[in-house]
Amino acid sequence: MMDMVKAYILIKAAVGHEDAVLKDMLALSVTEEAHKVFGPYDIVAEVKGRDMETLVEIITEKVRKIKGIEDTQSILVIDTEIDMTATSLGS
Repeated sequence: MMDMVKAYILIKAAVGHEDAVLKDMLALSVTEEAHKVFGPYDIVAEVKGRDMETLVEIITEKVRKIKGIEDTQSILVIDTEIDMTATSLGS
């Protein structure tokens, strides 16, 4: 299986639009998970793309155009699996 690129997107929704934004995020085929949260952001979503270029396109052309989204912050995952046994933290 081909490695996918993953990002977590922190979403600030307009007041009263949280449920609709969450529903629209979950409707995207690239969304692995999305949850409403408390804090400075209203929704945290995990999305995947086949490469970085695709992921950027997904974020700019699909996610940021969802009605009710006021702001996003994207956190790109650089390593999806760490072998803790190979570090001093694993002992």
